[in-house]
Amino acid sequence: MTRIQVTIILCCVLSHTGFAEEGVGKMPPSSKTTPADEFYADKTAGTWLPLAGSESSNNEQVDEFLEELNGRMRLLACWYEGPHLIATRSFRQGELKTNATRWSCDIDTAQVNGHQDALDLDVAFELTEGLADQAGVAVAFDFSDWCTANYVMIPASVYSANRCKIVNRGYAKGLDRKYLYKKNLPLMSNPIPQLSPDMGTPSKLEVNSSNTATPAMCFYNPQSKRAFIVLTEQGIPCEDQVIDHGFMIEESLDRKKSTFVISAPGVRERKPLFIGFANSPDRGIPFKTGDRVTIRMRIYSFETENIPGLLEKFMSVRKDVTGPNSPRELIPFSQVTKWMTHRIDSRWHEGEVHKFYCPENAPWISFGWVGGLINTFPMLVLGDTMHRNRVVQTFDFAIPRAQGDAGYFYGAINHDGKPFGRETYDEFPEIALTRKNGDVLFWMIKQFMLLKAQGRVDMIKPAWEKNIQRLADAFVKTWKTNGQWGRMVNNKTGQVAEYNTSGGVMAIGGLALAADYYRKTDYLEIAQEAATFYYQRDFVKTGQTTGGCADILQNADSETAAGLMTALMALYETTRDRTWLEKSRNLANLCATWTTSYDYQLPNNTELGRLGAKLAGVYWASTQNKHGAPGICTSSGDPLFKIYRATGDRRYAELMRDIVRCHAESIRPGGYTNERLTYCDADSRGNRGDHVTGWNETNGILMAMELPGIYVRTDKNEMIVFDHVKADVLARDKNGVTLKIRNSTKFAAEVSILAESAKEAEKMLGYTAFLKWPKVEVPSGKSVHVRILEDFQVEVIKSLDGQ
Repeated sequence: MTRIQVTIILCCVLSHTGFAEEGVGKMPPSSKTTPADEFYADKTAGTWLPLAGSESSNNEQVDEFLEELNGRMRLLACWYEGPHLIATRSFRQGELKTNATRWSCDIDTAQVNGHQDALDLDVAFELTEGLADQAGVAVAFDFSDWCTANYVMIPASVYSANRCKIVNRGYAKGLDRKYLYKKNLPLMSNPIPQLSPDMGTPSKLEVNSSNTATPAMCFYNPQSKRAFIVLTEQGIPCEDQVIDHGFMIEESLDRKKSTFVISAPGVRERKPLFIGFANSPDRGIPFKTGDRVTIRMRIYSFETENIPGLLEKFMSVRKDVTGPNSPRELIPFSQVTKWMTHRIDSRWHEGEVHKFYCPENAPWISFGWVGGLINTFPMLVLGDTMHRNRVVQTFDFAIPRAQGDAGYFYGAINHDGKPFGRETYDEFPEIALTRKNGDVLFWMIKQFMLLKAQGRVDMIKPAWEKNIQRLADAFVKTWKTNGQWGRMVNNKTGQVAEYNTSGGVMAIGGLALAADYYRKTDYLEIAQEAATFYYQRDFVKTGQTTGGCADILQNADSETAAGLMTALMALYETTRDRTWLEKSRNLANLCATWTTSYDYQLPNNTELGRLGAKLAGVYWASTQNKHGAPGICTSSGDPLFKIYRATGDRRYAELMRDIVRCHAESIRPGGYTNERLTYCDADSRGNRGDHVTGWNETNGILMAMELPGIYVRTDKNEMIVFDHVKADVLARDKNGVTLKIRNSTKFAAEVSILAESAKEAEKMLGYTAFLKWPKVEVPSGKSVHVRILEDFQVEVIKSLDGQ
């Protein structure tokens, strides 16, 4: 079908920068007489729900496909005044006539080969007569027998319909202290797009493609055990940019009906911000006779037992409409390591008394989360005397001073050696973010393991081990007393201070590692008990993980999803029980919903648009913060690679590759990077920013170290390249596997290679395997041929000029 050819008109509308007043409802007539006057006080104003007698698509194939979902499709022309929907009209038998316009609509449907649960739809709308000033078109999927128990998900934007209690708090202010120690505390968030948790009130949410990691909407009905996914494209092409589609979901007052709408263009009544909302700049577009818009979709209707089944399906199909993405080769891992080493070293605090690595742009250590006692790990990996000594000084400074009476660490420790509550602004300094303590436990044990693997066990001071064991004991005691870890914990008493989020899930991984390190079986028992609890309560029942960050409240976030995935992988590697591997894989599916699946096209007047940035792999923060970041806070994401290695499922390797390649899109000349790599119009759209953030330096170097540049299976045709090079298999024969590695970047590359057979892949990778991976030097603009030998070592056969 022919796509839209209205570039001159569309570009005119893009130059309109006026903001309409906020509010919902019928708009007064315009002071200028236009064909829209006929819609004054129209019954369809402000709602996407069907009115009595609304027409369906009149397409038997679509109606039959949606039947088991109790659904039908409506095709709409839409009129707007400012950002407000003032009228919709349904097409009948592919035609629509108003006083001023005539429209036609063609539906092209196709069953997806080999997939009875999928249907392709191309819906082409055309204005055949007349003019429409602020207009648009839309496809609405209406569902009856609806229930508020249905799980609703829009990737990176809406989880479990975002039906949480809304409170108004400043950025990083936390909950009002009246909510502390309340065991029945409901999940709370600052204002976000949501379907209302309150019966009998209007319930509608509106986002556009810039608010989503994948242009998609999904729901799961636990009563019918049936799920729905609709995927579409970013929006309407217009010269050198794309006008985003809208994604609207609305429920009837009695909650017995709902409608899921894809609109072109996306016109939101309110624009979501970093926190809360603002007046919307969205507008309809002008149509003239002959203008044509096509909305291309793929819809799925399928049976599944639970929410994880929906997420498994989404993981498989999330790129089906937008297609394969194209990650670039920009900066090899070895160059990333050099730059990020320099950046972390620039954060070395050389005080008169105390010396330590700062994880942030301030002379303190904020523990866990954004890098405190995590950024020391790659410095230990480097293995030289200077970095080892600096890490020792950091441990000696922080560990004995920052631990509270209960064994938990304070939020931070200042350069003068005094701990303070970074997350509570000294109001309640004894309250600490549980997630940060889980990070400290996990990463400190990893660093003990690293020193042992390097043959430097003598460097591990008994005092460090004792303090970290006290932390493990604190988690055990809190669990036995409170039955969960909550989001905040009192580090004087060990009591949960803020209940009912997933914030403490990293403690599961920490206890799993500590159980092996300290030979304490009760650590492992608690880790498994907690893993089962959080996996069932949060992931299986609500399809989200929540409250892991100090700057949000209790809403859904991506970091706890990655944290629980990591913790479950730690349990698998500790116990060898593949049940934990499967659960870690299921959490990886949730992580995929937070990861941009395609190369969103930004306008060329943005920094990232001018650079031609490829944004598949951007990892979003939370439903509150609404921005994408280069990588996971704060992790390499290596469980994704471990899942791929253990299962052979390439989807997880490709997800990991997207994330690691995308990180390089954030790096400015000289190695400067920060946490903004976003196309979302809620915050920093298309701008990498001028500031720097330490955790993106840490996760960048961790990815460069903990992931192999190239992974090769020697006994089957399987290879994936994570590093910023290209590789091809030239031969598989009795002499081994021969590769050609090409480096088209402007930096010399030192590429690590992990080659193994099926038998080797059955072994646990662990946390220090990367120390033994062979590396191959590939000069800038050059190629090398290498042979992987029988013992999985690598030899360079020849070096070549050119590509």
